[in-house]
Amino acid sequence: MLQVFISALLLSVACTAMGQPDDSPDMKSSTSAEDSTFLQHAAAGRLAEIQMGKMALDKSSDAKARQLAQRTIDDTNGTNDQLKMLARNKQVMLPTGPSPDALKEIGKLQAKSGSAFDQAWSKAMVKDDQAAAKLFTQENKQTKDTDLHKFTQATLPTLQAHLKSAQELAAVSDARDKAMDQTTKSLANDPMSNMPAATAPTVAAPAVPVPAPVAKH
Repeated sequence: MLQVFISALLLSVACTAMGQPDDSPDMKSSTSAEDSTFLQHAAAGRLAEIQMGKMALDKSSDAKARQLAQRTIDDTNGTNDQLKMLARNKQVMLPTGPSPDALKEIGKLQAKSGSAFDQAWSKAMVKDDQAAAKLFTQENKQTKDTDLHKFTQATLPTLQAHLKSAQELAAVSDARDKAMDQTTKSLANDPMSNMPAATAPTVAAPAVPVPAPVAKH
């Protein structure tokens, strides 16, 4: 009877152990520190670009800038959805907002308006797109994670297209501002431009001869 009881007890313990989650290292996330860091930095960068895109839609009157901003928002929302799914599957906690440095840059842009905003925004987009392309390229080369390799491989063409568009927009903005500066300097250095317009001299009207009176007889 005692032997039957012991056998039943051992069976119960075994079943309980099978039902408990395994916290051993082999069952925990196998995501490397480098891959986790990539996911976190990529998510923060994408959130910053969405904020910058929305800012351009709100503040810019340049049609090309607004077009790039909308395309950036649409594409980045899709990228963020994939990042969230990857992070959930790999048990990586993602940030909920841009990095502190990105927030400072966004604050500086918010203080500008008009052509000054358009120029600063296009340059900031070039900088951010360059950083994103570099981040995704490095991850694509070094990761041993199949999912992350496929993700970066598929996303890089979009990032590179954004970078090219931002560079073209920044070049146009720079050329326009340089032309305006050159015109302003030319006017400032031309002494004739500061002189009042010359007025024509007043010419006296010719005298009209008065006929002599006719003598009466």
